[in-house]
Amino acid sequence: MALKSSRYRKVGPASLSQRAEPRHKVAISCASLERKGNMSIAATLLDISIYGCRFEVDAVLKEGEKVVVTVNEHEPVNATLIWQKTKQAGCRFVDALDTEVLRSLTISA
Repeated sequence: MALKSSRYRKVGPASLSQRAEPRHKVAISCASLERKGNMSIAATLLDISIYGCRFEVDAVLKEGEKVVVTVNEHEPVNATLIWQKTKQAGCRFVDALDTEVLRSLTISA
């Protein structure tokens, strides 16, 4: 049986960034998202890590929607939309991004 004092212990605020890998700020306007049915949407990549990215897009997307992210001349990356708020959205890559690809995107930004 737990002590009454431990049942209601205060919890501090969460850290602003609890990601395992840091996100790198970029501003790449040569990005696009491809939705189911091969519908391509222009997007601006705002930040990226090996596990996901945040972008600006003028479209309404659904959480859990499967998309393909393409940036510049790099290979398309399969991802799942995690959130969208106003014109920004975030997605998680199905497979971790190759570190060389990440490096080339962050150096060119």
